[in-house]
Amino acid sequence: MSQNSKKSTYTLSASIVAGLLIAKALWVGLELSKLPKSGENIESKSGLKSLYYHYSLASKKDLPKVIKRPTIHKVKVNIQKPKPKPEKFNKFILTGIYDSSSKKIIALDYLGKNYVLSLGESIEGYKFTKLYPTYAIFTKNKKEYRLDLYKKQPKDVKKVINTSAVISNVVKEKAKPKKQAIERAGDTTFIPKNLFNKYKSNIGAIRKNIGVAPYTSGGKLSGFKIQYVRRGSDFDKLGVKRGDIITAINGEPLDNFRVPIEFFNNLDSITAATLTIKRGNEIKELEYEVR
Repeated sequence: MSQNSKKSTYTLSASIVAGLLIAKALWVGLELSKLPKSGENIESKSGLKSLYYHYSLASKKDLPKVIKRPTIHKVKVNIQKPKPKPEKFNKFILTGIYDSSSKKIIALDYLGKNYVLSLGESIEGYKFTKLYPTYAIFTKNKKEYRLDLYKKQPKDVKKVINTSAVISNVVKEKAKPKKQAIERAGDTTFIPKNLFNKYKSNIGAIRKNIGVAPYTSGGKLSGFKIQYVRRGSDFDKLGVKRGDIITAINGEPLDNFRVPIEFFNNLDSITAATLTIKRGNEIKELEYEVR
């Protein structure tokens, strides 16, 4: 081979190698210019698909269903024990009750002495906490006690000799109805004594027929004002009217609760009474006799 032929061959080879190197450099430069600066998987940007895939041989219908079980929340239930009933006791004698929207007062007999308690006051460690129409509730050492309103027990009926005449007379006496009507003669009103027993043992009947509330003047108790009187009732026949202010009983001013409570407690022994009332600007005295 001639010298010129060898040179041509070397020149051609060198040109091909140089061309491949330039093409490679251009290709690398092109790829580098397209790569993100933060770095990213080239395969994710390329449109080339993966040569292998993951397939599940089981159909969607055959796949087990995921059962969502409801979440169970534990609820703490506080079971309250029934509150024990107040224990009845007879340490005191409940002789009177005065219950209004503004005052709750009771009268007690303890060891032969009379006491008047307002709601919240105590005696011998027993605190007066609640008042009902026929009984009061006391509290001591977180325990409740019930004191019933005193009821005078009927006297023992004497045994009757077994003779038809005596028995017949007893039956006739019991059959005679006692007068319960209130009568008025002049300035005096006559009240049958058995009416006292009727209302003393039934405080609720009093409230249905008449309403009385404490009346104050200058911040001090000065009597009791009649708020309403049921028409045709026994109290209506006593001569009092709505708006009257009872200022005294038997001349004793009603500037405390002791006087009316003691008067109520001693109804059994009363034979006469005088009520001083203020009706508008007029002062009147109502006279009563018990028979």
